[in-house]
Amino acid sequence: MAQAEVTGRLILYTQAPIAGETRVRGVLPGPDGAPTARIALGDRTATVDDLLVLHEIPLFRRDEPILPWETVDRVRHAAREAHVRPAAQTERVLGAPLVRLPNAVPADERPEDRAHALLTTLNSPAPSIEEREDAKSLLVGFLYLRGGRMRLYVRHRDEPGVVACDVVLAQVGPAVIAEVFSRSQEGELHTDPGDDPHCVGVVDLGH
Repeated sequence: MAQAEVTGRLILYTQAPIAGETRVRGVLPGPDGAPTARIALGDRTATVDDLLVLHEIPLFRRDEPILPWETVDRVRHAAREAHVRPAAQTERVLGAPLVRLPNAVPADERPEDRAHALLTTLNSPAPSIEEREDAKSLLVGFLYLRGGRMRLYVRHRDEPGVVACDVVLAQVGPAVIAEVFSRSQEGELHTDPGDDPHCVGVVDLGH
């Protein structure tokens, strides 16, 4: 499960750079069932023949899975650093240097990483037309706000209008994501949307 979540999160960076001009060119499961992921980096057209590096990252910390966006942060930080080692001391896999990153690697987190995780989680797996018609709640829009916040627009079946949920991206995690659909149905939490004509009420989920 952890490997699949990391893979899903890193797909975005096959189309956009994760750092500088560097892109993700592969995500590999740990060999022999090891609880690690290996992320292959290279330029936009790199293949297995000309990868820059493979970063190996633990999938767990003290028996708890690391959050997928943590993986993005660590890979981005590592991609910006030069790992200069004597050739004799460098392990190579698939012809590329293998760099094992410890749990202590600093993270270069961006609000956009949390936003991507939030939006894809709320809209994943992408429902079919029939599933959308039968869904109790759907994410129907989003908007970046000031101060590192995001507004999520939610429509509930059998309820008039769209409700907005405001979240702080730095605080987004499983608990906040789980609250979006449930708390937005609690009418007593709704406040006036002010000058936003795209919703009938706003719920502040900033903690």
